[in-house]
Amino acid sequence: MDAWTTVDWFAVPGPAWYRPEAAAGAVQDLAVAVSADGAALAVGRLVDAVGNDHRGTLYPAAAPAVNVLLKVIHNLPGKPRIEALGVLLDWWGCFAPEPGYTLQDDDGRPVEVTEAVEREIRDAADVLRTVAGDWSDGSPARKMAKDLLALLDAGSWSDLAANR
Repeated sequence: MDAWTTVDWFAVPGPAWYRPEAAAGAVQDLAVAVSADGAALAVGRLVDAVGNDHRGTLYPAAAPAVNVLLKVIHNLPGKPRIEALGVLLDWWGCFAPEPGYTLQDDDGRPVEVTEAVEREIRDAADVLRTVAGDWSDGSPARKMAKDLLALLDAGSWSDLAANR
């Protein structure tokens, strides 16, 4: 799980409400979590650090946080997986980028935070398909993964947001 801690959360820009120390601490806690409850709580703390639920906005740090959430979905069944899937379902099409902040793609072009988050989720569709097909997990994770895949199939994040 050391690969989970490679993001320099302090180098990611964001508004005054962005808490890089909380993001870093949450990921560190995930890396050493010994219980499903502890890991699920760490997921919640990470999400609180990289977005504003009250405003429905995501800070630039949401993009690397999605990679962490996808690792949780892939590696930590039960409560942590359900928590991470719930976050992605909540964010999809409902959250907007924090005004005044963008990311840069590999070519140095500006990219909206939600576009970057969507790309990360689309790139991990195989992980979601694996969870959606896993009958051994009696939790709601299977249906949640199917719901997220259905959102991917339905169109882009911005298309869904525009139709709300």
